[in-house]
Amino acid sequence: MIIYPHNILDNGISIESRRTALVILNKDNAEGLRKALESLETQSCPPCKCFDIYIVDGGSSDHSFLVANEMGSKIPCLYWLDQSVKGGTGPARIEILEVLRKKGYKYIIWGDSENIYSREYVERIITMLDRGCDIASGRSVVIRQSIWSEAFYWYHAFHNLFPRIVGSRHAPGNNMGAKISVYDLASYPPSKRSDDYIFTFSLIKNSSRDGEINKVKYCIDEDAVVRVSMAESLRGVISWQRSRVSGLVMGSLYIGLKIPPDLLSWSAPLAVFLALLILSVILLNPVLLAIPIISIISLSVFLHIKSRRYLDKGSWITGLVATLGMILHAFFTTIYALEDLIKIYVSGGVEKTIANMREAEIKAKNSMREGLRLPIKST
Repeated sequence: MIIYPHNILDNGISIESRRTALVILNKDNAEGLRKALESLETQSCPPCKCFDIYIVDGGSSDHSFLVANEMGSKIPCLYWLDQSVKGGTGPARIEILEVLRKKGYKYIIWGDSENIYSREYVERIITMLDRGCDIASGRSVVIRQSIWSEAFYWYHAFHNLFPRIVGSRHAPGNNMGAKISVYDLASYPPSKRSDDYIFTFSLIKNSSRDGEINKVKYCIDEDAVVRVSMAESLRGVISWQRSRVSGLVMGSLYIGLKIPPDLLSWSAPLAVFLALLILSVILLNPVLLAIPIISIISLSVFLHIKSRRYLDKGSWITGLVATLGMILHAFFTTIYALEDLIKIYVSGGVEKTIANMREAEIKAKNSMREGLRLPIKST
């Protein structure tokens, strides 16, 4: 994994000749889509010269299309694609990948209608790919809209927080550029959410099969900044977590796993933490109690320090709030994953679940839609 310095733009590469597509996944987020497109309109390497834009819509009922059509008059290489197979980001990625392959694009940059891009974001991502990186990512900065932004800011910035461990093998789905050729090694599962995590797991697994290791080079440029947002209420957080875990379970089953690969990573520390807490109270043992307290303090300090770079506006309790967010994340991952797994296994629905996803994948791959070029003028 390579972390690039600040002078990455001094590359002498003629970026105008590149065939790059930036994909925005959207559903019912018209105003967010407008902000995302406005930030892309003013890129240092501008749209239509360096990259085309594709909006993949999952069936919006708001005025998202009107916003896109309006922006199409300013960005003539803007395309709108109605997702053929509804059911989340997995089928959307599969469908648009087939479209872009047919059109001969070399690079794809995955985005979201919740993103606001820094002026040099696209140029920096393309430059890393030009320099030999297979997958490139930037710095995710969470916009503080509520206390839930503090609680979960680390979720979008996990690859930034741990670049040598996580960033060397994973890039988040809303902040990732990749060579199209990478998808010859692995593909996205047709699941509703968490498809980028399962894709990463599949890529690691498939890159080392048959005794040969096809090394995929990951790169991060901390100056390629994308501002993202989190759910603003507890109800929104629960909905996001429920959908995320459901997609994680479905994607895991689809690639042949019995349980999600990160279930134990979250559930085991949570179980140890709760066990020590309970035992310290029952046995009145301050030593046992000291272990979880020290762990919470240490993690809170770490997350507080890191938040200055990955959260646009923190508070004096950000580290503690973020630590509690991690505990909540572990709790939701454990409870919802077990709930879904029990329902599927008890009902004997594994084969049916996989069959439904395979059907969705086939439909997405065979879609004949290539996207509407905007603006569409009314008659």
